[in-house]
Amino acid sequence: MKRIDLYKVSIIIFFVFIPIIGVITDIFIFKSKINISSLIFKWFVFSGIGLRLLTAGLKQATNPSFTANEIFKINDEKSFTIVREIGFANISFGLIGILSIFFQEFRLAASLSGGLYFGLAGCLHLFNKNRSKNELFTMVSDYFIFFVLINLIILNI
Repeated sequence: MKRIDLYKVSIIIFFVFIPIIGVITDIFIFKSKINISSLIFKWFVFSGIGLRLLTAGLKQATNPSFTANEIFKINDEKSFTIVREIGFANISFGLIGILSIFFQEFRLAASLSGGLYFGLAGCLHLFNKNRSKNELFTMVSDYFIFFVLINLIILNI
């Protein structure tokens, strides 16, 4: 029996399902009068930047071996301190993204900093010639959120 890859499932939930459910909820339940691109921006930043980076950061800070071993194929425990530091940065970015659901003025900062982070991380993965399947998936999802955020920023500024 094939094992379900919770990492990949969580990426799809954060980048696709939660933003769709949030937009639908705002429109049909809360009868929001905000334009559709602003609603997509609101929920994409909240989930794609906020929830995604917060949970990634918590995972990296509490279990650095996953990122080191499964994403980067590094089996040296000396790398765990660096992975934890990356986790702390992700927690910080994620918190700004989560707060942007309540404070609209945080949205642009969260999308610019988080989007830049995903774009640069995608480049890092792109140039790794020994990329694992998990790293390939990570690279594609990094570029996906980067390009979606660029478009949302343009539509909403």
